[in-house]
Amino acid sequence: MDVIHETFAIEIAEYKEWQDRSRKNNFFELVYILDGKGFHSVNCIDYPYRENGIFLLPTAKCHKYIIEQTTRFVFVRFMGSYFLSNPNSTVDYSNWFSRLNFIMGNHNHLSGELIDDPDDKKQLKRLLDVILYEYNRKDICSAFVIQNTLVSVLAIICRNVQQRAWDRRIFNDEKFVELLNFISFNILDQEKLSVKFLANKFHLSETYFSEYFKRNASERFQDYVLKSKLRIAQSRAKLTDSPMQEIALELGFTDSSHLNRMMKKHFGKGMREIRKEIQG
Repeated sequence: MDVIHETFAIEIAEYKEWQDRSRKNNFFELVYILDGKGFHSVNCIDYPYRENGIFLLPTAKCHKYIIEQTTRFVFVRFMGSYFLSNPNSTVDYSNWFSRLNFIMGNHNHLSGELIDDPDDKKQLKRLLDVILYEYNRKDICSAFVIQNTLVSVLAIICRNVQQRAWDRRIFNDEKFVELLNFISFNILDQEKLSVKFLANKFHLSETYFSEYFKRNASERFQDYVLKSKLRIAQSRAKLTDSPMQEIALELGFTDSSHLNRMMKKHFGKGMREIRKEIQG
């Protein structure tokens, strides 16, 4: 794995048989199939892959590739530091950390390709080809170009995960869909999740906001936000090796004990139980 920037790493590897790889200190990896064919397997469910396939791999060891024809993979590893604010960066990556959490909380993490929309898949391939070109070129600006291209990659992933999340839900109020999307993409920003801020942004009365939300979502606003955070916490317990305290603080809980109590109350299992299930 070539670490060409503190925020991401890229590897091009050829396998005749799949091998476990060390993948510490990252949130997830994007996998791009250059050539070859076989099956992507998650939790004993197999999905065929071929040239130009695009997949998402979590940190946890819950997947493998069954290789039928020698395959060249491109692995793009997103480090945790990719999503921290950097005063010298042209991009505010702290905002993208919220989007990463949205992906973690709403992606089904099953076998299968990451992108359903054929136009988005073509666009993502173009972006990955730019990343590959710059990776091979390795000039003084290559890391900068790759880093900024990854912002667009995440945007397309979010859009597709978002579409899957709402496909089975029917909302008659377009403004309410925009509100839910805004909440999902700003789930770590306490100020933007305040009733005052949201009511002002979406031109609603503060006194009417809670009633409006419950009427459209069939649940209270506070419960919706809490459950969204708990879904993210559940995914990160299963699919990353992040410390429990780190997960709790990033999601706005007092500490890991507070998060654990909420998980048990709503899902019947604590964070460690959830992690042990996937690791066992």
